[in-house]
Amino acid sequence: MTPERLRVPSSGDKHLPTLDGLRGVAVLLVLAFHFAHLDGQGGRVERVLLGVTGAGWSGVDLFFVLSGFLITGILLDAKGAPGYFRSFYLRRALRIFPLYYAYLAVLFVALPWVVPASVLDVKPGTQGWLWSYAGNVLYARERGFAVSPYAAHFWSLAVEEQFYLAWPFLVWVLSPRRLAVMSLALVALAFGVRFGIHHTSWNATAAYVLTPCRADALAAGALVALAVREPGGLVRLRALAPWVLAGAALAIAAIWFARGAFFGGDPVVQVWGFSALALGYGAVLVLVLSASAGSLLGRSLASRPLRAAGRYSYGLYVLHYPVFLALEAVGLGAPTFARWSGSRLGGILAFAGLAAALSLAAALLSWTLVEARFLKLKGLVPYPLAGASGRDPLAPPATT
Repeated sequence: MTPERLRVPSSGDKHLPTLDGLRGVAVLLVLAFHFAHLDGQGGRVERVLLGVTGAGWSGVDLFFVLSGFLITGILLDAKGAPGYFRSFYLRRALRIFPLYYAYLAVLFVALPWVVPASVLDVKPGTQGWLWSYAGNVLYARERGFAVSPYAAHFWSLAVEEQFYLAWPFLVWVLSPRRLAVMSLALVALAFGVRFGIHHTSWNATAAYVLTPCRADALAAGALVALAVREPGGLVRLRALAPWVLAGAALAIAAIWFARGAFFGGDPVVQVWGFSALALGYGAVLVLVLSASAGSLLGRSLASRPLRAAGRYSYGLYVLHYPVFLALEAVGLGAPTFARWSGSRLGGILAFAGLAAALSLAAALLSWTLVEARFLKLKGLVPYPLAGASGRDPLAPPATT
């Protein structure tokens, strides 16, 4: 693909296959982080495997960059049109609410009838935080996830929902230039808040889960969306991206070497590493957007397995967590498989394979019974066309 033919995706386009694949990479990183683990020390192969998958938590940062890019692009393309807010919020609700609230209903309403409360380990007073998409605030306040372990992964969904609530208004009221300044300010703010937390309260959970602390990844995606909509913007970003990615990779490698791991709860990783991840994944996004269909990157991300993982990524993310916790609770964790197979590596791989298969089955069931049914309703609330301003942006589109 020659530079002058680089195309900017808009809200009216179909999903780009490579972005589906990149979303698949993000969810597979998270699954690898949660599935590939085993206590104690093993051989070199096990240590390398656990060291690599131990950084899979950063898949959430890639999700944030993608969300910042896609949501900002959608909003920019619809800005000024009637029904701007209505269409955005209704479509977001149809995408994320059904599975999220179905999960909470099963966890808090159905399961307590058949599963002892001690197994679910849900503390009184936590439900309101989760039903209102404020689980990240709850976990920050409690300095950990023990208050509701089966919903611990919902902190990231809370971050995204809080972003969805605020960002459309900022896009509406700010010019693209001022929105870019705001995005840069958020990158700096996120670093400053994390730095401040670790020099005052030392609350590593807060620095990991609170929206202001993770705003740099969302803002990095927003900056890409803004830049590629400028004439020649994607071409200029494409020239810069390899250098940004190299710098981010060097920073991450330096932290990894100095700390012996790249662990998301490490204060050094949180203060410095999160910034490097935001910039690095932003650069990866640019490279993906500008990759030709025939390039190695384009072919890899457009492969059917990665695109499938991307398509079902929401269900995989929501449902993989209770799957691996339930397996461990009934004694089918990696140590059990290691004893059966006589190999630590075999135990890790067997557990990861079983957890992945069950998670995929659950995600496919969720897609068929819940998600796809509600996604069909999106056709009733299409994104409005920009340029039809002059009406209350909260009013519904005119009918004929």
